[in-house]
Amino acid sequence: MFQGASCETPQEIINIAATAEAFAVTLLGEALASSERGELPLNPEAVGTLRAARAAEQAHFDVLTGAGAEPLTLTFTVPDPELLANPGLFFETLVALEEAFIAAYLAAAQQFAIQGNAEMVQLALQIGAVEAEHRAGARFFAIEAGALSGVPNDVAFEKALFGSVGEAAAALEALGFIGGSGTEISYPGPGEIDTTGVSNLEP
Repeated sequence: MFQGASCETPQEIINIAATAEAFAVTLLGEALASSERGELPLNPEAVGTLRAARAAEQAHFDVLTGAGAEPLTLTFTVPDPELLANPGLFFETLVALEEAFIAAYLAAAQQFAIQGNAEMVQLALQIGAVEAEHRAGARFFAIEAGALSGVPNDVAFEKALFGSVGEAAAALEALGFIGGSGTEISYPGPGEIDTTGVSNLEP
């Protein structure tokens, strides 16, 4: 479905970004619903953090689609059912996903800079910075669950993992979150978006 070309059009970039944001909203919604059912044991602080992260991802999705983005899919897959039952596995996976999102927005910012699109460079950096906050939050709870060690804010520079935004999307496919054989989940996932405590809902 996705191509990892090194030169992407603005439309291709925002389409892929909107797809990733839709996935994030959906996965976080499923995690919160699993917690409410008692299947994914989360403390109140973790629940509040995930609700806020979901609201931010929805805000990103809204801005991207408002700019003309068309998600490539709104149906995703959960490759391992334990992901929504084991807090350590969930947060460790969320850290890896956030690292992919951060790297995708770094690649997007680079592409937009090459194209001379300063407004979209700013948007990519604004979103990527929030994804980095989400990574640190996920690391905090992964450490608390014993899945990771160290400190939540453990990097001085984020990793530039991809040369294109398409490479990030291809990584989600390879991990089984898009077009995989696991349980299908659909955007926006269960439950309402709760923006309590979240500000700057527009760039």
